[in-house]
Amino acid sequence: MFKYSINLNWSEEDKNYVATVFEFPGLSAFGETPEEAVEEAKSAVNGFLKVYKENDCPPPEPEVLKQFSGQIRLRFPKSLHAALSFEAKKEGSSLNSYIVYLLSERHITRSIEKHISELKELLPLKYSLLDNQKKDGNWHERHQT
Repeated sequence: MFKYSINLNWSEEDKNYVATVFEFPGLSAFGETPEEAVEEAKSAVNGFLKVYKENDCPPPEPEVLKQFSGQIRLRFPKSLHAALSFEAKKEGSSLNSYIVYLLSERHITRSIEKHISELKELLPLKYSLLDNQKKDGNWHERHQT
């Protein structure tokens, strides 16, 4: 039975589905259909597992679906505890709610930063394609409104 995590995405660049396996970084498999990509990924993982076994290496542990309670216990330095409590009080919030707000804000900020970084990587490609089109003498005529 296959117990590893498979993530499936559409690749506009490759015009194929791409299946990746979290437990095997760098592994990706392509297919014209989702099912084909998943089967290719399973086949690749089985090949990796065979090599692990031949070399007496332990295979990666499969990720398992976990249930989260939504509760954690944190220990803070006293000074940070005091500062956060003071800020929460100023905001008219409980310390718990204020910490959740701060963590959520930071999480969203990091997500936005990641998307901006990904877009910046695509911009040089877009502009190089645009430059190539401009060198072609008909670019201006094709793009007039």
